[in-house]
Amino acid sequence: MIRFEQVVKRYGEVEALAGVSLEVPAGQVVTLLGPSGCGKTTLLRTVNRLIEPTAGTVFVAEQDVRGLDEVVLRRGIGYVIQSIGLFPHMSVLENVMVVLRLLGWPKEKREARAREMLVLVGLEPHIFASRFPRELSGGQAQRVGLARALAADPPVLLMDEPFGAVDPPTRERLQDEFLKLQSELRKTVLFVTHDLEEAVKISDRICLMNAGRVEQYDPPEVLLRNPKTPFVQSFLGPSRTLLRLSRIPLDALVEPLDGHHPPLTIHRSATAREAFSSLLAGGLRTLTVTDEVGRVVGLVRLETLLKAVSEEEP
Repeated sequence: MIRFEQVVKRYGEVEALAGVSLEVPAGQVVTLLGPSGCGKTTLLRTVNRLIEPTAGTVFVAEQDVRGLDEVVLRRGIGYVIQSIGLFPHMSVLENVMVVLRLLGWPKEKREARAREMLVLVGLEPHIFASRFPRELSGGQAQRVGLARALAADPPVLLMDEPFGAVDPPTRERLQDEFLKLQSELRKTVLFVTHDLEEAVKISDRICLMNAGRVEQYDPPEVLLRNPKTPFVQSFLGPSRTLLRLSRIPLDALVEPLDGHHPPLTIHRSATAREAFSSLLAGGLRTLTVTDEVGRVVGLVRLETLLKAVSEEEP
């Protein structure tokens, strides 16, 4: 759905992008990850032509974006940024309707769609529709920005550090809501972050960048298990093991009970990382695992978790 072919961007003598080639599959979340100044935001903005490459080509749905009218292109791509960019003089409902009004939707239709989008992002229209941006928390404002980006049902969504300006608990909730939405909507998402844990949590694939180049482009599990360059290994750091555990579903590691119930329980929908943290906090070597209605389905051992994360890639 999005393809970069040898994309270069120079600012005088500075090369912000040094020949990036990358394909973002339709319906997947691809995260551009890396330190400040690595080129990730520059690359993202070449998609909606907020930045024009010095060389190379960017395709959206097999069309060279240089051959598309800028305004038409941008109206067909959802765009969510860290600063949100809500219009302060407009109500929440009016903010969500902005693109729909530009597209010429009738008032009744765009209002109905905007209310539908507010419900989708967890904001009840009867409470929030008439509020103004100054009356919202950071998390609520970010949800409005997401609702606005999704209102016209664009197939492509660009997200530039969208959750970076909120506190950690709110950020985690927004990530969870985003994943829930993505499971339903299956948008093609290009997501910029400098946060490794966020990238591992939300991505189908991660593109780790350094100095305008792609260092590694892989699913999170592969990136964490098999860093291909010294830079990748250094960037991942000592948290790599815990992050690998966060990508392993606990359900696959459950064993039958061996005659006793460990005192602590965990739901089988949890991750191996959550089980590992519970074991360490409780000073235990086993946990009881329960199903959706609280029935015991087995146990998980510390040794099993450690073995799962230490196994080499086939």
